[in-house]
Amino acid sequence: MDKRNQMENPFFDPDKPGSIFVGMDRYHQYSPHQPQNALTFIQKGDADSLFRKFLIDNIKEAECCPYIPDTELLRFDLANMRQVPPVDTHTPFEEYISKELLPYFQEHCIPPAKRISLRDAVYTYKYKNEPDGGILKKYLMQEPAYLEFRLQQQEKRTLYRCQPRYTFPLKVVENDFGYLIFSGNEIGRNGFRECIRYITDHYFDPHYDTGHLAVYDSTFMDKNLVPLIDAAYKPCKPMELDYSFDFYPASYIGLDELPKEFIDSLKPVCYHSMEATAGDFIKFATDWHFNKDTQVSISRENHDIYRLLTVMRNGYMNIHEQPFTYFNELLPYAKEFEKVTQVKSAGEFDTGKFKRLSTEIRKAADGILKRDFDVRGHRSLENMLNDSTVTFTVGSRKLNEVQKTALASGYALYLPENNKEATRHLLFCKADFEQGRIEGSSKPFGVRTYVIKDGLLCPLPEEKNTVKKTENKNRHNNNRLK
Repeated sequence: MDKRNQMENPFFDPDKPGSIFVGMDRYHQYSPHQPQNALTFIQKGDADSLFRKFLIDNIKEAECCPYIPDTELLRFDLANMRQVPPVDTHTPFEEYISKELLPYFQEHCIPPAKRISLRDAVYTYKYKNEPDGGILKKYLMQEPAYLEFRLQQQEKRTLYRCQPRYTFPLKVVENDFGYLIFSGNEIGRNGFRECIRYITDHYFDPHYDTGHLAVYDSTFMDKNLVPLIDAAYKPCKPMELDYSFDFYPASYIGLDELPKEFIDSLKPVCYHSMEATAGDFIKFATDWHFNKDTQVSISRENHDIYRLLTVMRNGYMNIHEQPFTYFNELLPYAKEFEKVTQVKSAGEFDTGKFKRLSTEIRKAADGILKRDFDVRGHRSLENMLNDSTVTFTVGSRKLNEVQKTALASGYALYLPENNKEATRHLLFCKADFEQGRIEGSSKPFGVRTYVIKDGLLCPLPEEKNTVKKTENKNRHNNNRLK
């Protein structure tokens, strides 16, 4: 090496012995963010200690990747470094390693003093607190935990399409259930799209009330965040042929599970109040329909609900509107509106009839909504009684599921717990489906009445049901008690 090259080499003294630490991905898919984790020259200090630090630094950086890259960590010990190719400060380390340094070692038959897989280093450091392990590979291969670890890494490598880096920004969905975090990689983009589509499809679902929806971007990264990114993906979900995601409330991440720095890094993208109204729904669906990342569509069921809610909001339907499932059922009201509104002068407009028709069509649309759907904010009493997640308390008695089923079937209940001064007016109760409420009384209702006796639902004895019993012929329910 000539004197000029020696003068321009800021990385090592060619006349002294030293060690070279190399971190190299054999597939050239990964390079460390920190240059010293890819290439380090050592000519001072304890090489063993410094190589251990080199391993740990690479482990810590790899812990922020979706999977552990296929990186080899090499250590070369040289008596002198005179023939080692000088490093050009304008040449990327990865190019220098692959095109100059490693070919030099191969040409001069210089083997590495140590050669450790980054995946093995991560495993042994995690479970044995020693990055180079000092364990022969054949012994590791006998450990079930190691084999499972390798399988998990291979699955993640496939899942992330051999991209060992997260793509930013992260997409964060937040609502009353908690948080979901999606990477900018293909799996994350698919997950975010499917999440918004799932929320759209379940917008009116009374069991999926998100309360609100906020979407954020974030560029924060921390090893504690890695297990939470794209966590909605469920690779073992049965009977799925493509990407499998789980957006049930239990899959969301609680605020207390997230690093504070991550929360502070969130940049708002959009917010939706998610009210069960025609206006809020159509704004939500339209915004995400025209978003290139989601392109949601409205299901027929949600379209029908939206149209019914629109009629209820406006108290009006035009005969020239785009038809929907219940258009013909509401058409008679629309025709009457046509007669009322098609007048030659303002004096001929019948305000009273218009208001009456508005009331009637609102009631008709609400009846259809409660009859054929179960919409949050607009639930029928029957649907709530048949819902195990909804509790009913009458006076001193919290109704059990059998009692709720009896009420839903049109029967009455006798509640002896309410046989006291403050609650005697609730001694008997039955469902008033017209008013959508539980009706209480101190006297029998004249329908078949049941009481809980020894833990079982039994017909009320005749002497206590003094009003002549009549069957309620107007209710039809599969859960009717006999």
